[in-house]
Amino acid sequence: MSDLVVTGGEGGVEVAVEDLQRAAAGMRMGADAISESTPQDAQVIIASRATQGLGAEWAQGPGILGAPLDLLPLVSQARRELRGTISDSRGVVERMRELADTLSSAARSYAWAEETVGGLVAGLHAQAMTTAWLVTEVTGQAFGLLDEGTGWDVRVARAEPLARVPDPTSTTSLLAGVESLGADGRVRVIEVPAADGTTTWVLQVPGTHSEGVDGWARGGEIPMDWPANVSLMLRATSASKIAAAKALSLAQAGRAGPRDRVVIVGHSQGGIVAAALASDPEFARNHRVTHVLTAGSPIDAFPIPDSTSVLSLQHATDAVPMLDVAPPPHRRNWTTVKAAAPGSAGAHGLVAYGETAGRAERSGDVALRTWTAGLGVALTPAAGSTPVVREFRSERRWQNRDS
Repeated sequence: MSDLVVTGGEGGVEVAVEDLQRAAAGMRMGADAISESTPQDAQVIIASRATQGLGAEWAQGPGILGAPLDLLPLVSQARRELRGTISDSRGVVERMRELADTLSSAARSYAWAEETVGGLVAGLHAQAMTTAWLVTEVTGQAFGLLDEGTGWDVRVARAEPLARVPDPTSTTSLLAGVESLGADGRVRVIEVPAADGTTTWVLQVPGTHSEGVDGWARGGEIPMDWPANVSLMLRATSASKIAAAKALSLAQAGRAGPRDRVVIVGHSQGGIVAAALASDPEFARNHRVTHVLTAGSPIDAFPIPDSTSVLSLQHATDAVPMLDVAPPPHRRNWTTVKAAAPGSAGAHGLVAYGETAGRAERSGDVALRTWTAGLGVALTPAAGSTPVVREFRSERRWQNRDS
């Protein structure tokens, strides 16, 4: 038995409400169609036949037609069955309409519960984020903890890959690619000539690099540090986000088409970068983000558009995905998998999330099957083609420091 808890996606609450509403509407239409095609009683049919020159004799019985008397029982039986059919039809119509009302009521109840609970949680989240922003803004300006403005000096340059890069063929392989990025500010872009004639650009972003108190207090040249986490969560932007966007732009070099897909993959802070880019209207004007895959990332509150499919992997004992103080959204395009972390690895580690990704791929859940199928289309290469791997090193200089 799987311990995967799947929220949202195909088969989620939002989808269930829509299905209930559609079923209710279809049930009413069916009831109306049966009602309109069923006469009020048998006499209506007999009378209608009279207008065709047949009903008068038929109504008086077969004897008037000169038919043998032994047909009379058959005629009587036919009339009884006709009346029974009409009566049964009325019962079916009534039951269909009652069921339609029940379905509509259930849909309204689901929707009300989701909106009410979601509204309360959203209010608490907004209050918590506002308080955190005020506190962090003051301390950040005083001690140099925050990126400022929108024009950070983030330098991005090509670099040779440190290790063999797994072919981007699945959820598991995409996360394995993030694992191989190292910890020196690297971002990877894989160009996949797709089977449908377009190009899929896979953008892989690592998690936080700097560690310990010093990493929090000072940050560093590598954009993927603790101050970037704060900026991303409070403003949906950071030097690490700028680094990822620049890397993609350099890899595309003006060659991206309007139908090309962008698949963004990230672990921890890298997942926040992925969600921030997918939520950025300016980025969306230039890039068609079709898929976002995150592992151990607090992204539940990001306004990612419905046109982007999201898979968020979260471990129940990993505190990092809970930092956004928001529940997983119930949306058709957004699937969240909550699972117990494998015992062989740390709850927040990519190795553990790789194992969870494999379990998700093997799951029979409809939302996960839908995600896997959609991702497969994006990652299926054209016959005879080979993905092109480009890695970039990023470096940030602070605006609010002399260093």
